[in-house]
Amino acid sequence: MNKKNKTNIFFIGVLFLSALFVSCDTEYIDKVNTIPGDVIKVPGYTQIESFTFKDTENNSVQAAITEENIIVTWSSHIIMPETIKPEIVLGTEATITPASGTEIPFKDGAVYTVTSKAGTTKKYTLKIDFRQKEPTAWNYNYGSSLIKGSLQSMINPARSGSNSIDNLWLSKEQTRVYLVSAADQKTEYTAETVYVGIGNGVAPFNNYGVYFFLAEDTPVGTYELRIKNGAYVIQNVNVENRYKIEVTEPTAFKVELYGTLSEKQAGDTFEIRGGLLNTLTSVQIFNSASSTVTYPVEVVSSTAYRAVLKIPAGTPAGTYNRMRFYRGTANTLTAFTVTIK
Repeated sequence: MNKKNKTNIFFIGVLFLSALFVSCDTEYIDKVNTIPGDVIKVPGYTQIESFTFKDTENNSVQAAITEENIIVTWSSHIIMPETIKPEIVLGTEATITPASGTEIPFKDGAVYTVTSKAGTTKKYTLKIDFRQKEPTAWNYNYGSSLIKGSLQSMINPARSGSNSIDNLWLSKEQTRVYLVSAADQKTEYTAETVYVGIGNGVAPFNNYGVYFFLAEDTPVGTYELRIKNGAYVIQNVNVENRYKIEVTEPTAFKVELYGTLSEKQAGDTFEIRGGLLNTLTSVQIFNSASSTVTYPVEVVSSTAYRAVLKIPAGTPAGTYNRMRFYRGTANTLTAFTVTIK
């Protein structure tokens, strides 16, 4: 074979391989992945079509979908759920992780991965676009007293008037209640926030507002009360009366209804809060429908502000809507309710 023929054969071979590679090249048109050889087309959709969930009042909330994010716009006047179960609609034959209907925490950062049938993937991050209106502060022209161990609150029963707390971000996690010492106007003591909401009409959270217990290490003295709610710090509008709140120790026995409607089993323990609880000597429970039938509750431990009680083994199952607390011969009756399973 002469040199010229070898050159022709080489040239023809190059043309053949070039044609083969062109015909087998992967094509990606309108997010549809074409399998090499044009034998079959497999969907390559990785987009989220819709992302919806229910709020705490069972209303549907629709998220906005961008190239990288799932954005939920949220207003501070709506109670923020701790978790959500989104219903997610995807492009043709795509799958998503976590799956549609999976319960997730309702907060920034949850990552969803969409996988197309062609194997391509795309990630979306949940973002909460929070729209908070500045809360309304209170206006007191006098001081007040806060007793350690007692349930405290800053409330607005009527949800009206410019001198009451309002427009709160109804999130306990986004609320910090604290006292600032009048002595140096710097030292802070963070209270235990136990409820932020619209109120349920049932003690102890009857009204709209913030409920809290003072930190047990807060010294007796004079303070200013402040509440950080979301991006805002609210305090007494009346500047002259900001450092006139007196923190005192309890002088009378008291049991709060915080923690009531508890469900327990015989042998379980539970905690009560209040004042002078270290003076407890015994406790009884009963149902008001048959007040003569009572059952003892064991006092496991107690401090001035807390007591741990235990349901003795053998206590019959049922709902006990009264609890009597003895300190020697003195006693206090409360509507603290415990259901024993």
